[in-house]
Amino acid sequence: MKARWSRLKVFRSIRFRLSALYSAVVFGLGGIILALLYVAVRWQLTRQTETRLVIRGQQVQLGQFQLIVDPRLEEAQVRTLESMFNQFVLDQLARYTLLAIALLFLISLVVGWVIAGRALAPVDRISQVAREIEASDLSRRIALPGPDDELTRLASTFDGMLDRLEGAFKSQRQFLADTSHDLRTPLSVIRSNVEVALDDPTPTVEEWKATGEIVVRNAERMGTMIDGLLAAARFQNGQAAMVTVDLAGLTAEVAGDLNASAATTEVALGVVSESATVQADPVSLTRALGNLVDNALRVAPPGSDLRIASGQVDGWAYLAVADQGPGFELARTGSGLGLSIVEQVAQLHGGTFTVFSRQSQSGGSTTVIWLPTDRTTGPPPNENPVP
Repeated sequence: MKARWSRLKVFRSIRFRLSALYSAVVFGLGGIILALLYVAVRWQLTRQTETRLVIRGQQVQLGQFQLIVDPRLEEAQVRTLESMFNQFVLDQLARYTLLAIALLFLISLVVGWVIAGRALAPVDRISQVAREIEASDLSRRIALPGPDDELTRLASTFDGMLDRLEGAFKSQRQFLADTSHDLRTPLSVIRSNVEVALDDPTPTVEEWKATGEIVVRNAERMGTMIDGLLAAARFQNGQAAMVTVDLAGLTAEVAGDLNASAATTEVALGVVSESATVQADPVSLTRALGNLVDNALRVAPPGSDLRIASGQVDGWAYLAVADQGPGFELARTGSGLGLSIVEQVAQLHGGTFTVFSRQSQSGGSTTVIWLPTDRTTGPPPNENPVP
């Protein structure tokens, strides 16, 4: 049964269909050429038979041919002899033509099978790599060599898709790791403080009040994280409404909401915004910018300045937060759930999230969300929009 199914698969394969196509083309052209050759020879012999006889002694001139015949033979007998000879030639020609057509058919099948196999070898390689790729390991690439043709472009497109998938999977794994880590921390704080309060046989009102304040702070922190997760998930599932957003108004709104938090940390919060219009989900963008400001407030030293900025550079709109903290590298692990949400929101909008180290005497870093506009043509600028 397996052998029969394997034979059926061969006949249904694209290689067999291409072989049949090549064979049909070669066989058809060869058959036409041989048929035309037979017709031409037959016409020439028929025409030769109808030419005038010229008898000179014992030689008979038949067109371009001379035959040595008995001079006593009549013209009709010579004509009959010539017709028999012509028929014999035509019969032999027909027999050899049919034999040549049969051989041509077999040879065309073999040649078509070999050519189709060589033409489809890159496709087999692509299929093999695709079968070997697993969701846990997307590092395999086809890297098909050869000229710039349809198959190499197909392989390059497939490799590009794998690059994007690998980046998305890595981002998702990092996102899940950050989520589990950042949500576990406030839960651990709440649990440990409540257990300490419960283990105290004579807790005072002040101790319960302090425990309650700790619980409230950490619950608010978890609520902020969950709001960010919901905003990113809402956008990713296509439930967010894409509207025209002016980033200048968005930065002013976020700055107004976080002025009180900045005052408690003794950080001067300023806004440097220019009008920049994009098509975006305002809820997720507000949450992403709020996360950037919140992270910057945690590391900004008391008495320092923190600026929220917006504008356009080379057709790209940006939202930026510049602080005077110790700085950090985007690639390091443990950067927190807030920055993971920011990166997700930027990617879902077709943009990117980058971090620049500031070169001024105050130091610090600038986090930037780049967003495409209707004038975007190339990649995002590789420069700090808030020096």
